[in-house]
Amino acid sequence: MQGKIAFFSAILLLVGLAIDACLLMKASWDDIRKAYAQQNCDAVQTFTGNGIKDTQPFTVTSDTWRLRYNFESTTGNQQSSSFEMTVYKRGNSIPESIITLERPGSDTSYVNAGAGTYYLSIGSANATWTVTVEECAASTPPGTPNPGSASASASTPASTPASRSPSPKTKPDRNLFESGGPTSGPLPLMPNGGCPWEFPVQRGKVCYAR
Repeated sequence: MQGKIAFFSAILLLVGLAIDACLLMKASWDDIRKAYAQQNCDAVQTFTGNGIKDTQPFTVTSDTWRLRYNFESTTGNQQSSSFEMTVYKRGNSIPESIITLERPGSDTSYVNAGAGTYYLSIGSANATWTVTVEECAASTPPGTPNPGSASASASTPASTPASRSPSPKTKPDRNLFESGGPTSGPLPLMPNGGCPWEFPVQRGKVCYAR
């Protein structure tokens, strides 16, 4: 009886370690995807004004897009100024995102609502504002695997290459990312802090094939 309990405990431990590794890998790829998107965004439209205003509709074709905004107080007492921006999809009265600045300044917010046509409802008091809509060129860096997500902004999974039979005289091809991932890296560190044999070169917190 004790032997069976020990066996099932070992199985549960292995399953837990596998789940932790998958979550770590997904988080790492999410960070890479966001960093890539931040470097590949172009302005779609810029709106300026003051007071309360609904902007003209604008269309984004990428799942990843963001709003860069700035508001300045028109009075000496900056605490009397306010700025709030609500993102609506055209034809939908439910907000996709609500952004509030408590004091004058600049900031950037990513909108995880996918591609489509949207407009902004902006309310401000004692302030002028500028908002720029930026569309990012790609939601996932080329060649990176799709970790899988149920959100609306999930990228399309890469196609799976045809399977290859290893030559009897060569070592079998055991690429960890046969589903379409990069062949040279980067790859997040393993749970033990090392690199797999397919990507043996460690640079910082990621691994490369060479």
